[in-house]
Amino acid sequence: MDCPYCGKEMEPGMLTSVHELTWWKEGKRRKTSIYPPDQEGSIVLSEMSFLNGSAVEAYLCRECQKIIIDYTDGKCDLNKR
Repeated sequence: MDCPYCGKEMEPGMLTSVHELTWWKEGKRRKTSIYPPDQEGSIVLSEMSFLNGSAVEAYLCRECQKIIIDYTDGKCDLNKR
């Protein structure tokens, strides 16, 4: 995958966490991971698994220091594979 910022080749990899990976709308950050995601624009990238944590496929550009996650159809969620 080419970086949309500089055009250089990006490195495939993954972003991991022991918690659910969720993108939250600015100002909508929740205080705990007990509650389900806010329905107003929040996106669960990877649900937490007690055995595996959570992980999403991601691409890294070392030049721009950017990470790209394509969450189309939940395909980035490595726990669903």
